[in-house]
Amino acid sequence: MIFLIQGMASSSEIMEAKKHLVELTINHWLYYDLFSIQWWILVGATIIPYFIWWRLVNIKRFYEIFSYGLLCGCFSIVLDIIGTEMLLWSYPDKLLPWIPPLIPADLVMIPITAMLVYQYTNKWKTFLIGTILWAALFSYIFEPLFVEWNMFMLGDNWKHSYSFIGFILLGIVLRAIFKGIKLGLMHSLKDST
Repeated sequence: MIFLIQGMASSSEIMEAKKHLVELTINHWLYYDLFSIQWWILVGATIIPYFIWWRLVNIKRFYEIFSYGLLCGCFSIVLDIIGTEMLLWSYPDKLLPWIPPLIPADLVMIPITAMLVYQYTNKWKTFLIGTILWAALFSYIFEPLFVEWNMFMLGDNWKHSYSFIGFILLGIVLRAIFKGIKLGLMHSLKDST
């Protein structure tokens, strides 16, 4: 136990390491990321999907669908942070040096496509089919494409098939939670009248 305590870093040593990491990150962003092809792809992947979604969203169900997307974004960020911290995958390029590189995926691409699946599928059966297609799109098309473009890197212990299963589970859990919340709200509104 004494050996472990003596080998621990102090908070000031951790702060110095973080300062060094910030310097490295900003330098990397300025010299390698900014205005590169990958950077422009991130810009497009952050902006264009919202215009597409805005044209496709069912305005009558806007708040419901948007709330579903927010929940999806929250789950995606948490899962992505866990995955990157465990070195299961990583994102070498950043849109901005201060924002985690997973933002375009977790707050744009994944939630928007999930909202479209949710919007266009009313029953669990069609939702499961849509979710499987959604999972395949991200796991077997987008991920390999981004790996090829050096914008996404798989760790030694991760495979696209794990992502496929993860996306399916994410979709099922999200819909179950959201349907439960929606049902609870409907019951509470009914009881209050």
